[in-house]
Amino acid sequence: MAVTTAFPAVINGILTSLRASSDLSAVRIFDGVEIDSSYPGDFIAVGHDGTDDGSVSVSSATQSFEQLGNFKQFEDGQIECFLSTWDGSDSLTARRARASQIISAVDTAIRADVSLGGACLYSFLSNHTTRYLQTDVGAAVNVNFTIAYRART
Repeated sequence: MAVTTAFPAVINGILTSLRASSDLSAVRIFDGVEIDSSYPGDFIAVGHDGTDDGSVSVSSATQSFEQLGNFKQFEDGQIECFLSTWDGSDSLTARRARASQIISAVDTAIRADVSLGGACLYSFLSNHTTRYLQTDVGAAVNVNFTIAYRART
């Protein structure tokens, strides 16, 4: 059976790109809900919207036919991702700076191979939203971000 959506290959391409980035070597990269945030550190979850209630938004996509010779179908999609940085201290300044470094490294990794190993025509970091978390075990900065893509299916 022919594959009619690119999103599984795109997620795999994102995982491969992030795990290959030397700038992200100290960041744990998770595939979706396999998150283990049991100790301080930095992590990224690809295909995860940051919720912890069991219902996780992974992606969205739309498909359309474009009149290109044999009417190829295009898929425009978005993959939800989540990053968190926490070290047990109470400094939001330090965590905000670290979150900025990580999101910049994500952008750099995606730009290095916008086709994600041939999974799509192009991809890019399309948006990100930052949230602070101050608890009795320290401050954290959480960032929800989206990687958008266009594929030809």
